[in-house]
Amino acid sequence: MRVRVAHIVPTDRIAFFLLSTRLGQLREAGYEVTVICGEVAYADELRARGIEVVHIPFAREIEPYTDLRCAWALYRVLRRRRHQIVHSHNPKGGLLGPVVAALARIGRRRTTAIVHTVHGFLFNDETPWLRRIVAIAAERWTAAWCDHLLFQSSEDLDYARAWRFKRSASLHLIGNGIDQSRFDPRRWPHARARKREELGWEESHLVVGMVGRLVVEKGFPEYFAMAGELARRLEQVRFLVVGITESDQGDALDPHQLCRNHGIEERTVILEQRHDMPELYTSMDVAVLPSHREGIPRAIMEASAMGVPVVATDIRGCREVIVHRQTGLLFRVGDVEAFAAVVEELLLDTALRRRLGAAGSRRVFGYYTEDRTAARLMAFYGRVLGNDEGSSQTARVG
Repeated sequence: MRVRVAHIVPTDRIAFFLLSTRLGQLREAGYEVTVICGEVAYADELRARGIEVVHIPFAREIEPYTDLRCAWALYRVLRRRRHQIVHSHNPKGGLLGPVVAALARIGRRRTTAIVHTVHGFLFNDETPWLRRIVAIAAERWTAAWCDHLLFQSSEDLDYARAWRFKRSASLHLIGNGIDQSRFDPRRWPHARARKREELGWEESHLVVGMVGRLVVEKGFPEYFAMAGELARRLEQVRFLVVGITESDQGDALDPHQLCRNHGIEERTVILEQRHDMPELYTSMDVAVLPSHREGIPRAIMEASAMGVPVVATDIRGCREVIVHRQTGLLFRVGDVEAFAAVVEELLLDTALRRRLGAAGSRRVFGYYTEDRTAARLMAFYGRVLGNDEGSSQTARVG
C-alpha cells in the first residue's frame, strides 16, 4: 500500500520553487503526494511531476476571515483524504496546518503523523526583543500541535533543543539541498558568454547578482544601497536582480523604484519569474544574499554549486553554508558599508573569486544536495510510520 503524504503550503508557487524536486523524488520512490495550498500559477508544473494539487483559500498574511475559511477547507480535505503523514511548511502553514491536522485526526483508529519543517525562524540575532518574543510564541504554537519538527539549519535545531520547543526525540535535522543534476556547471559550458550577450554585458564587466523573493526581509534595500556605493567606485561594475514577485506580502517592494532611488538604472538588469537560473548564475562574478533570516538559503547553494563566489549575512543558515573566507564571505546583517567592502574585495581579486567559488562548489556538492535531503526525509518518514509500508517506501531511495 502506498504511503499518502499531504504537504501544506500557502501557495503552489512556494511548493514549486522550494519543494517540487523533493516531492518529485518522493513520488518516484512510491509515495502518494498531495500539495494542499493557495492558488497562484504553478499547479500544472507540479501535476506534471505526478503530484496532486488541492487548492484551498490561503492567505500569506494574517487575515481572520480567510484564515477561518482556510482552516475549514483544510479540515474537510484532511478528514476526507486520510493521509498517513501531514507535513506543513512556511510560517503561515505552521500556524494553521498542525492544529487543523490534529483536530482532523480525532476519533480515527489510524493515527496521522503531524510534521512541520522550520524553514528558518522568524527572528535573528539582531531582532528586537519584543518582536522576537512574538516570533518565538508563534514557533512554540506550531511545535505544540506537531508530533515532530524538522529543521533545515543545525543552528535552528540547537536553538529549539536549548529552549525545549519539544522533547529532543521529536526534533530532527533534515537539511536542504539543490538539484545537483541541474546546477552543475559542466552542463552549461558556454552559458556565460551567451547570457552576457543577451543581457547587454561585456566580459570585462563585473556582475554582482542577487536572487530572491522581492521583499524587505531578503535584504533588497541593502543590496541596492550597496550597489549605489559600488557604482560610484567601480566603472565596470554591473548588477543583476532575479526576483520572485510576492505582492501579497506586507514587506513587498518595487526593485525598479529602489534602482532609481540609488541612480543605477543604466547598470542594472531586473528579471522576474525566471526558469533559466543555472545560466543566469554563470553570468555573475559574485552572488550575494543580504537576507535578514534564513533556513538554509537555496540561492547561495545554487550559486556556489555553479562555482560563483558568494557574499551573505552572518546569520543562522547562511553561515552554515558559507565558511567565512574559505567558501565565501560574511558580513553583519544591515551593515551596508561592510557589505560593499567585502563585495568590492571580491570584485577586485580574481584569484580570490576563483578560490572561494571552487571551494563553495565542493562544499555544496558534498553536503547540500536534494538527493541527500530527500533520502533523510524518507528515512524519517519510515521511522515515524514504524511499519512495513514506511520501510518499503524508504528502501527505494537512491
